[in-house]
Amino acid sequence: MKETIKELATGRTAFGNTRGTSSTTYLLEPRIWLKEILDAAKKRLFFTQFVYTTQLSKGQKDVVIPKRTTYKGSSGITYATASPADGTAITATVIDNLDGVPVTPAMQASRVTIGNYAIRTNALDLIRAAQDELIYSVGDKVDAYVAGILGDATAALSTATGMQTLFGGDATSDATLAAGDVITTDLVAEGRTRLMDSNKQYRATGGAGGGYGAVSGSIAGNPWTPTPDEPFVLFIGPAQEEAFLKDSQFVNAAEYGSNKVVMNGEIGEYIGVKIVVTNNVERVAASGTGVDAEATTVSVAMTRCMMVKARRCGALAWGLKPQLKFWDNAPQVSQDVILESAYAAAVVYADAIVCIDVADA
Repeated sequence: MKETIKELATGRTAFGNTRGTSSTTYLLEPRIWLKEILDAAKKRLFFTQFVYTTQLSKGQKDVVIPKRTTYKGSSGITYATASPADGTAITATVIDNLDGVPVTPAMQASRVTIGNYAIRTNALDLIRAAQDELIYSVGDKVDAYVAGILGDATAALSTATGMQTLFGGDATSDATLAAGDVITTDLVAEGRTRLMDSNKQYRATGGAGGGYGAVSGSIAGNPWTPTPDEPFVLFIGPAQEEAFLKDSQFVNAAEYGSNKVVMNGEIGEYIGVKIVVTNNVERVAASGTGVDAEATTVSVAMTRCMMVKARRCGALAWGLKPQLKFWDNAPQVSQDVILESAYAAAVVYADAIVCIDVADA
């Protein structure tokens, strides 16, 4: 079994063949092409790199990710301050903060076909081209799925810790975002603080997808700290990268600390937060439905950026890592390939997620 999506590139696959009339020009035929394909730009995959990943053994249907909801801390453990009287005992503390997150992988499968005639008469390696499409497709599908799961975490409430939400400008919901409410370095700093602070802010209204309305108070939660193995990671979209690259904090070597960003155009790290750009962040066009719990119409194009504590925010469980199976479909004079996998993701610690909803411009 191939262990990673990239390793699938060593296999073979196939895709469907469609031909038009006899007068149609086929750019894939040898008389036109020089055996080269200019591949379309592929979206880089990031979300799957920063969640906890596990693999089920054969015969297992699901897995439970163990977790400690929060440490009880100094106020959660009862301490005796004097010797107990004869025949009595000091007060016992009940350890009731252990929990688990069940994850049940679901099957995902696809099939494509390429005719034997097309294989024989094309100069290009159609099998390899199709193989690349399938491999990339399943990787992109999983990455976007993980992003959606994290973004749908339950918001912090007055009764329980959870995901926190920040908004650009003076907005208090996706619906109140206006032009100019773009991402800023101040929002990055605030998001970092929200992860590290043991007091998690909750808003007037909560629910799956993040709270909205004014900040109403705080609830005790986990005080996360970035580490080399489990850093804080901020996922942004291309529009937010543009905003940052126009900010002197990132492009001025004297302020940023080096001219690395100017040289290669990539945003690497800011105040200890790794910043990565991906097209798999949730984006909403103007007049679309916002992604916060209010789920109402937005007036400007927006993006849900997300700052997380890596490997603590969520988990991805593979029931079956992607694998290719082949079939010589003799009756249809073609080659079939089936890409099969099984997976599911879940939020582990909702308070290890801070959503930053901003306008694109």
